[in-house]
Amino acid sequence: MTTNSHLSARQQNLKRILSLLDENDELSAKDLSNLTGLSIVSINKLIDVLSSHTPIIATNFINTRGRRAKTYHLNYQAYKLGIVELMENHKQVQATFFFTDLTGKIQSPQYSNSKISSIDQLIAFIKQATKNQPPQKIIVGVPGAEINGYLQISDVESLRGINLSATIQKNTGIETIIVNDANAATFGAAIDLKESQNISVGLYFPNDAGPGVGIVINNHLINGADGLAGEVEYGTIDEHQDITRQIIQYVQNIISFLNPHLIVIYIERLSLTNLQTKQIEETIKNNLPLHKKYRLDFSRSFEKDYLKGLATIGRKNILQNLVII
Repeated sequence: MTTNSHLSARQQNLKRILSLLDENDELSAKDLSNLTGLSIVSINKLIDVLSSHTPIIATNFINTRGRRAKTYHLNYQAYKLGIVELMENHKQVQATFFFTDLTGKIQSPQYSNSKISSIDQLIAFIKQATKNQPPQKIIVGVPGAEINGYLQISDVESLRGINLSATIQKNTGIETIIVNDANAATFGAAIDLKESQNISVGLYFPNDAGPGVGIVINNHLINGADGLAGEVEYGTIDEHQDITRQIIQYVQNIISFLNPHLIVIYIERLSLTNLQTKQIEETIKNNLPLHKKYRLDFSRSFEKDYLKGLATIGRKNILQNLVII
């Protein structure tokens, strides 16, 4: 992915236009001019550049004061994503494949519940799912972490030490992105709750592994210097104590360290009662009386946020790469 420091002035302007159109339903050239500070003539030239190189720009006309005004929006059906969710379930890892548009809207029946115990199985699964309609990009969510491009922490032992994105791309010919599952779900929740420009944190408890944390700050996932941000199982909280006590300690640490706006706690697999979640909220409130602006959310679906987060990351990657033109 091209970084801002390597973009020309034109490319940065193209990126800004795509970002604004992604954040809004539709905008006119005048709207884009007001938001970017560029002249309407410059906006029209940049739109023409995008339209001549990619089908991502779509147009519409609205009536204002008896006149027709042209507006622009993104054609989210212009590119397709292949989303692979790897999820740990009772010491087994299952893969589900979704073929989606750039919003994450599922375009065809999913391939699901394929048990993965080797890289060969995973490659075969993805090749079968993409055989008839290859997507522009594959995004793989994994219960683990990449370090220097290699999957070092994974519930699938045979995937450890593998450059997963390069291996999948080599075997399918499709560019591939690898994303940690807790990171993806947190991003999905932050986008859905309109908190992605603030500080959002997700705390996920899988069935048979330690908890994971995702961190989103100002629309960016925080991976850390070694790619290990959020691997809280390496922390000092005793995993043998009562689960409600663990949650309280994790959340208090998160609030005291980051002072976030949103904390999503995925408890679907924990079977906590409403009384228990209320007790957790009250305990944290009593222990941290000065922290008042955070929001705790125990109601989110991990799988839905996981899919939305992976699709959002895939979309942003495609839009980012379009500015290379």
